Amino acid sequence: MAYIDFGLVLAQPFFLCSLILFVIGWLITFVAACTIGSTIHLVWVETFYNLFILLGATLAVATEAVHNYRLVILTFIAGSLSLLFICIESTINIRSNKYSAVGSGFIFQSLVLIFWVIYFGAEEDSLAKRTINGFTIPRTPGVAGNNAAVSNGVAHHGAISPNQQAQDNLSSVVVVPSQEYAYKARALYSYDANPEDNNELSFVKGEVLDIVDNKGKWWQARKQDGIVGIAPSNYLQLI
Repeated sequence: MAYIDFGLVLAQPFFLCSLILFVIGWLITFVAACTIGSTIHLVWVETFYNLFILLGATLAVATEAVHNYRLVILTFIAGSLSLLFICIESTINIRSNKYSAVGSGFIFQSLVLIFWVIYFGAEEDSLAKRTINGFTIPRTPGVAGNNAAVSNGVAHHGAISPNQQAQDNLSSVVVVPSQEYAYKARALYSYDANPEDNNELSFVKGEVLDIVDNKGKWWQARKQDGIVGIAPSNYLQLI
């Protein structure tokens, strides 16, 4: 089950800024359209169509499900841009402040959607996506302290931040190789195992791991070559 975490939205400045710009443009269009009424029906169709895209894109980021729905989002964006250009031309050409406000709001939204084509459509290894990800704020789960928590035969130590190993938080892990691996997860980032803990796994971004259970800060995982160990859950996304 995917959990909604709006902290993931706040951790991505580029997406957050574009989202705020989109909301501003949408509100301008909506308020202006309300004062006009139902003169141009396509304006209302596009307004609520873009609201659907706004909510869908936000939820995809907040649930770390962009890779699952990127083609769906891009398809809806393509349809929206086609309607947006028609609506902009229809409203801007009318000499009225109210219609001009509607068109201005649509222009804001079109600029954001063009950016989202790159944001959702670019491959992870592309220059554009690497640049965008370079501004992402690392997510640091709350530290549970030095007490170990046991889940499905694996004892997990306090959480650590990305790319950092706390020397005083070494894990006391019991890895059970015979466990059933019911899930698969993709690595969101590369991870170098703590050399002082032989149970931790090293993996690279994009690598797919088999997972025993998706609870806790550390998951027992198995690599494609059969190596078994534990991996920090905040580096992984279930698929």
